[in-house]
Amino acid sequence: MTAADEGTGRPGATPPRRRPTFSEGVAFSVLSFGSIAVLSLVTAVVTARIYGIQVMGEFALAFAPTGIVWVLSSVREQPALVRALAPLAPRDPRATGLFAAVFGFSFVLTLTVSALAAGVVILVFDGPLDQPGLVGPALASLAGYVLVTNPCWNIDTVFAAYRAGRQLFWVRLHQAVAYLVLAILASIELGTVWGPILATIASWATALVHRLVILPQWIRIRVPRADLEDGRRALPELIRFGLKITPATLADGIANESGTWILAATGSIVTLGAYNRAWTLSRRFVELNWRLAEMLLPTLVERRSTGDREGFDRALVDTLRYVAIGMLLPAAAGGGAATQVMQLFGPGFDEGAGALAILLLMPALATLSSSQNMALLSLDRPLTMTWITLARMVTILVASTALTLSMGPTGTALGVICGYAVDLALQLLVTRRHLATPLHVLWPAREVAGLVVAYTVGFAASRGAGSLVGGAAGLLLALPAGAVAYAVAYVVVGGWGTRDARRFDALVGARLRRRRVRLTAP
Repeated sequence: MTAADEGTGRPGATPPRRRPTFSEGVAFSVLSFGSIAVLSLVTAVVTARIYGIQVMGEFALAFAPTGIVWVLSSVREQPALVRALAPLAPRDPRATGLFAAVFGFSFVLTLTVSALAAGVVILVFDGPLDQPGLVGPALASLAGYVLVTNPCWNIDTVFAAYRAGRQLFWVRLHQAVAYLVLAILASIELGTVWGPILATIASWATALVHRLVILPQWIRIRVPRADLEDGRRALPELIRFGLKITPATLADGIANESGTWILAATGSIVTLGAYNRAWTLSRRFVELNWRLAEMLLPTLVERRSTGDREGFDRALVDTLRYVAIGMLLPAAAGGGAATQVMQLFGPGFDEGAGALAILLLMPALATLSSSQNMALLSLDRPLTMTWITLARMVTILVASTALTLSMGPTGTALGVICGYAVDLALQLLVTRRHLATPLHVLWPAREVAGLVVAYTVGFAASRGAGSLVGGAAGLLLALPAGAVAYAVAYVVVGGWGTRDARRFDALVGARLRRRRVRLTAP
């Protein structure tokens, strides 16, 4: 086994000797986000083409109960576990005890909530929704979540606590590729809503096997009974911490799923299918939110525990800055070309173009909010996070309901953005008080202005370029035009700061030094 094999996630690799750095973890998180976002776009187009808008609408409705169960079957024990594992070394026996206790609790809770949800599905789908044919797919989706998806997420908590971004990248890429292949194969045999449902379950099942192969690198499989008992004794405290943010999780899930239910009640399956494609596409970009959060939380916990206030501030604010810079670019370029993007999915999907143009702003706002949530959790302020998330939920429910009735799916999307705008404003008011360095020093107003100008210019450039040529050719012209216009405008206004230039120079210099070492090595 060579040094290069160490911690790669391949079977037989030796246990890692150290926890990866924050930069390493974030680098693989961004790589994971970028590659899977591209793959997800391809998957969304392919599945929409081969199944059609009717099946996609049915899939959105059949999968919705699973989304609700995901929210209701957690007391946020996973973030509490991350906080407990972050100070421990990889393969510390105490980590196994903590993980076993949390996993057992999570499985029992998920099974209980899913069983109750199954009864509700039978009553509601066969009653008020008048969709008896979707009862079977919805129940299968729930079963897959209990037996496959939830265990995957519990294992990912361990990887996140140790910033194992490399391993997370490979297992998530595995799952995304498997879903695309299986969805295509299922369309040949089935061609109904059962295709994407079974492809989802099977792709997560293969990724679960992959995770189980990697897991022993980070925690021991066999430990003394005393360590397991210690984990069980620690479980109540972990649950108490998680319960403080459980209302936030419930509020977040209700807010995220509200669009599906509002449109299902007020519109047609076809309209729901168009909105679902726009929502699903924008949600793919939210994956960066989860990827960064799982690396940021253990880092902030570590730096706070060591009294590194400057490092805490730098990790938090630089994450916010780079999230805004990176995620507003696709929002501008993709938003301007929203009509051409939605036309890729096939006939009828362009009804969701207005919603997509607006929803592409949501990933940036969600990630900015989530990063600050990680700061509040590391500062032991879970209740503050909960109240802010509840405010977002109320805003989304009120605004989306009112705007959907007057504007259709575009109004649903506007309601979502209104909620995140309220959330972000409240977050900034709270978190800036905990910074040792003033926020305006770490993130100058000129850089913020550069983002606003860059988004506006990029959106306009993309929209203008796309209108010159229709169809797929217009999309190929609009996306690079919007991206280039965004980047140029940001630099011209002054968004690129001195700290960014120094970090870029240091990164390039480090790579050049490593290359020289490889070239001169015997």
